[in-house]
Amino acid sequence: MEAFAILKAMSGRVIPRLALLTVLTGAIVAHADEIRLKDGTKISGTIVGFENDSFKVETAYGFAVIRKDKVADIVVSAPKKEPEPKAKANPPVTPHSAAAPENVPAAANPPATERPLVAPNTSALTAKNGTMPAKPTAATPTPPAPPVAPEPPVIRDEIRGNLYLNHTYGFQMYKPPSWDLIPAARKALPDAVAALGTSDETTLLVIGRKSARDSLDAHAAATGEALSGVYENYRLISSRHVTIAGLPAVEQRSRGTADGHDWSVVLLTFMRGNDAFTLLGMTWANSDLIQVQENVIAKTVNSLTFAAQ
Repeated sequence: MEAFAILKAMSGRVIPRLALLTVLTGAIVAHADEIRLKDGTKISGTIVGFENDSFKVETAYGFAVIRKDKVADIVVSAPKKEPEPKAKANPPVTPHSAAAPENVPAAANPPATERPLVAPNTSALTAKNGTMPAKPTAATPTPPAPPVAPEPPVIRDEIRGNLYLNHTYGFQMYKPPSWDLIPAARKALPDAVAALGTSDETTLLVIGRKSARDSLDAHAAATGEALSGVYENYRLISSRHVTIAGLPAVEQRSRGTADGHDWSVVLLTFMRGNDAFTLLGMTWANSDLIQVQENVIAKTVNSLTFAAQ
């Protein structure tokens, strides 16, 4: 999958290429107009007007104005039907085992005179020859096995409506209607504890966690330096101190080219106890709705809260 090239430097491993970014669809609409742009972007919403050679589209995140010359086609999506529950199949009937054959001869008993084999007594041989058997050579002690690295904790998370909950690390955040869990993205990054985004993986938010070894600023600088090696024409747009979940954080915004497209990236780092958390949001920069996508990522990040300990 293309969506994971952006994560390459975060764990020191090569991750599959990043996919192209798509437009975030808004709240689920029973009959939604789908506008397909010439650059491949899809916009889901309701067309409410047309003026000055532009369509006015109402989405879950506000009104978008789309120029007519950028539209490839427009289709009306039918409402999705809930799949009918499948009837449970009756468990297969286990056939009765065949009756044991009768008159099976019992195993013959060993003769009464038969005795089990025993090891020969070497004491008599030693006395006869006048020599003592050689002492066994002391075995070289086996070095202790190196300690086994602890297994990473199993991530227990779920989605409840428009809420994402991570039970393993005790935090939750807003989930946009068009986003879903992306387990493959989490597996691609060993330090990742959550990965959400659009179903086509064109807009992605990955949350990483590791033991804190440096100060907040030092950890943020190291993470940003690793991220810069992923992109061509990487440029840092801004860096500032903000607050995430009531904790001091460093926000770095940047742009870079990957897979022939310009990407908008926001990287946020904060400390909580002995843990250093990283939030990496990515969206396609050369899209007509880049500001909408960036606002959705910002809303999701700013909604992050931890359960009281």
